[in-house]
Amino acid sequence: MGVSTILDNAQTMITEIASNNPMDIVKTQDMMIFLVVSGVIGLLWCFFGLKLVRVWAAVLGFVLGSAIGGAAAWQFGLDTNVILIIALIAGIILACLGAVLYRVGIFVVVWIAGCSAAARVLQPKEIWLMLVCAGIGLVAALLTVKFAEIITIVVTGVVGAMAAGPSISDLAGLDMHIIRLLITVGIAALGILVQFLLESGKRKKKHLKKAAEIRDMNSTANEVEKARAVFEDSGAEDAEDTAENRNRTDVPNLKDEEVIEPDEFEDDDEIEIIELDD
Repeated sequence: MGVSTILDNAQTMITEIASNNPMDIVKTQDMMIFLVVSGVIGLLWCFFGLKLVRVWAAVLGFVLGSAIGGAAAWQFGLDTNVILIIALIAGIILACLGAVLYRVGIFVVVWIAGCSAAARVLQPKEIWLMLVCAGIGLVAALLTVKFAEIITIVVTGVVGAMAAGPSISDLAGLDMHIIRLLITVGIAALGILVQFLLESGKRKKKHLKKAAEIRDMNSTANEVEKARAVFEDSGAEDAEDTAENRNRTDVPNLKDEEVIEPDEFEDDDEIEIIELDD
């Protein structure tokens, strides 16, 4: 074994030791945690984007409101504590609006998600490209006015897959671009399909519930109508009985009155008297 070989082995050992120092291990652990969290959040967005839209609206509303409120307060040259308070209040207000108002929440979620997806694809480094990304997100958000559920499902499915796909690929050690792309597309398609199935089941349950309510209302109406008919028939019978009793009281009872029979002998007496006169 030559001196050069020993030096090479020593250098290799030093390199391995240096590569396994505590800071590098911490960085690796932090990266693993980041990939796991990113993958989980991405899958939730992809498979339950519409179902959890109020949660996403509250979180994104808080972030957006805090950013806007803090930037506006900073422009006025206010104190740092005042800026933080204003940012916190603005974030809470927008988070509450997004969580309580369904349409507002969908608009905020789709706008931010659309901007994020466009930025991921275009990777803007100039201001005009940033405006293009914001415009794409705004167009998608405006479409939710007419097609709220459909646009929300598609956008959240795509954005969730764009976050989950690369994270899963990195965790699995897959570096090939085509494989990462196929994983992302597959997750997006599956997530969108699952969301449409969940929404279809939700609407089916809603329609069945509404049909049951209508059936109950019709049943109640029929019962009321039957009760009314029975009451009207009873009232008619009582009226007939009353009229019959009245007629009976108006007609004299012949059994109670004495029948005056003509005297059979009156005419005979008159005949005898006439005969005597003659």
